[in-house]
Amino acid sequence: MFINDCAITSFELTKPHNLERIEQLLPAPAKVFMQTHLWPMLRANRAINEIYLKINLASGITIPVLLNAEAGQFNEKPCYRWVIMPAAERASFEQELLKARQQLQEYAQEADSNRHLLQTVLDGAEDIAILAISKLGKVRFGNKGAETLLERQTDNLINHAIDSLFHTLNPCPQLEAFYKTMSLGSLASKTTAEDTPSPYVFETNIHRKNNTFIDVQIQIRCLDSQLVSDDIHYIMLITNISERKQYETLQNNFIATISHELRTPLTSILGSLNLLNSGKLVDLPSPAKKLIHITEENTHRLKHLISDIMDFSKLKTTKMSINMDYHPLSTLLETAVEEHRFYRIEKNISIIADTPPATLVYLDPQRFLQIMSNLLSNAIKFSPNQSTITLTAEILENSVSITVTDQGPGVSAEFLPMLFTPFRQQDEVSNRQFEGSGLGLAISKGLAEAMGGNITYETAENSGAAFTLHVQRNAQ
Repeated sequence: MFINDCAITSFELTKPHNLERIEQLLPAPAKVFMQTHLWPMLRANRAINEIYLKINLASGITIPVLLNAEAGQFNEKPCYRWVIMPAAERASFEQELLKARQQLQEYAQEADSNRHLLQTVLDGAEDIAILAISKLGKVRFGNKGAETLLERQTDNLINHAIDSLFHTLNPCPQLEAFYKTMSLGSLASKTTAEDTPSPYVFETNIHRKNNTFIDVQIQIRCLDSQLVSDDIHYIMLITNISERKQYETLQNNFIATISHELRTPLTSILGSLNLLNSGKLVDLPSPAKKLIHITEENTHRLKHLISDIMDFSKLKTTKMSINMDYHPLSTLLETAVEEHRFYRIEKNISIIADTPPATLVYLDPQRFLQIMSNLLSNAIKFSPNQSTITLTAEILENSVSITVTDQGPGVSAEFLPMLFTPFRQQDEVSNRQFEGSGLGLAISKGLAEAMGGNITYETAENSGAAFTLHVQRNAQ
């Protein structure tokens, strides 16, 4: 009734072929077997499964084949459908199938081993709570650290909503934003490897089951939705930082106390040195005056260092007083430049300030001048002799950007990540060229943020440094 092209090619038949009965393909022994066994079996069971035979090709060669047959219909007529596959191909297929099955078993064993190893590692991190969270905020996994930190057994973690497991002492905008994202389900559903956001890290405090609050650092990572299994889309890491916070408080209080105790006698020393240097008590010889002058300069430097340490300590303990109000920008910039008029005489450095239009800014004038003093003194310190420092102001709709640009060496790419880190300087060797505590930029950035602004850095066109202070124009 019908022979497909593969059969015609495989059995070396001609077109039009003269094959009328299936037995014409078989050698004599196979024809006998067909009549005595296969036909009776096919008529009785309506199917033959995996019978090995030999078939004659037109070239006289005999090849082994695997035969399957079943009763059916063709063009609405009853028929038998014969499927013949060369035995060599079947053997090769079975070998490939067996090899693939063995590989799957090896992969399954490796996956079980990796799963066990991962579980052991995660449970070993007892001081960090690790939670796997679904797109809609359900906890799908929690390690032993999560049980310890949240004081809940695993059964009380799995499939519970993350926002029901702990609460913060004060409103935490970062957590609220995360909960809102999960309720919408929009971020995780579209996240791919190209647009996976950076880890979201913040500090807060959480209310545990035993009615106690602990300080924690929370890190939230959004996973690539194309690579994760099940419906896990977020990993949340919660670290108990209560001991670190207590240590920082003790350290900052210690620094503040010591700095205060140092500044009190230092004020008396400076007063005495000023009086001696004035000549009102006694007329000192020139060598003595020179020594007193050197001592007075170093005492002033020590006083400034102590003031920086106290300011940094206040910023860390949120005890810094900030008095916000509206002030004219041009007056503040003129004062900042005038205060540094005598600091640049020895190096013959000029400061060019673009006078901005009459604009009010919302800030603390004392803290603003402190920031500008740090930026201008840094620019003077790192600028070469007979160079120029420019001070420009850009008036925006809601803010003002003040940029201090020098012609110095700028900041190296390696040091940029640590630029605003306290007690860090680009040249930290013992015989470095420029003195300083490494606190100026850290304090300036903290003061700017306390006033609702910020400080940024970029390399100037002449390869120098360009620091920009952003402050508000209106109360927000």
